[in-house]
Amino acid sequence: MRQIRTFDELERNVKDKRLARIAIAGAADDAVLETVAQAIEKNLISKAILTGIKDEIVNYLKKYNINKDQFEIRNADNDVEAALIAVKAVRNGEADILMKGKVESKPFFKQVLDSQTGIKASEVLSNISVFEMDSYHKLIGVTDNAIIPNPTLENKIAIINNTRPLYNALGISNIKVAAVAAADKVTKAMQATIDASELKKLSDLNKITGFIIDGPFGYDVSISSKAAKKKNFQDSEVAGDPDLLLFHDLEAANAIGKALKFHGQAKSGGVVLGATVPIMFNSRSDSMERRLNSLILSMAIQKGSVA
Repeated sequence: MRQIRTFDELERNVKDKRLARIAIAGAADDAVLETVAQAIEKNLISKAILTGIKDEIVNYLKKYNINKDQFEIRNADNDVEAALIAVKAVRNGEADILMKGKVESKPFFKQVLDSQTGIKASEVLSNISVFEMDSYHKLIGVTDNAIIPNPTLENKIAIINNTRPLYNALGISNIKVAAVAAADKVTKAMQATIDASELKKLSDLNKITGFIIDGPFGYDVSISSKAAKKKNFQDSEVAGDPDLLLFHDLEAANAIGKALKFHGQAKSGGVVLGATVPIMFNSRSDSMERRLNSLILSMAIQKGSVA
């Protein structure tokens, strides 16, 4: 199986398969419809269901010279209704990617998680950001950097398992996970090190299948083979070569992710996992490149493993 190592390579791969169908909760927004316009130009999407106030959406479509006949506009008078309609479209099989547009996060995720009408598929929803940078030899993921503030050990297992469809789509069957902490040894004062050790044991016992988990590792040992060798971790299959960095809390993961973007000049994309379809959950400050990369990651998940 060929491993995909760049966003350009991933885009070429997803274009060889069926184009995306997306449902957007709160489509009357510059960033959202600019993304749609770019996705059309790049021949990435075949259908978009746009929810929100119809007249406002039509005006935005005119602004970006998008033919409204290419899409279905479903009127919604408020955030709750917009999220409900978009999620319903996914449940009905009309869309295979859900996108959060100009709606508040709380009503959006409330509809996703609703036990009767929602689309939750895992024990938890979790976010992963994937980065491409010159200083690392392949795509690398950071989780959870947007959803769960202080994950328990059970949460971490679910977070790891949530990433399986994405990494399988990238051509990776044995996914290397570095459990990042502030120390490389188990210390009672640091829960991150205790959890990392437990995750490694579960991985070694094949209780978490499809993953090779190791840790605790400091960030240096996790990401650098030279640092791993200096600290005598050269025998680890993960140290210096992870596909995924698992952090102990949202604050650390979020800070590292932003550091990679702003100081590592990394290309990136993000997606929420754990629902029946990938969820695009971009920040309003995200660049167009990141938004399109998020779409490409979501498409990859829906299209399955790389050829």
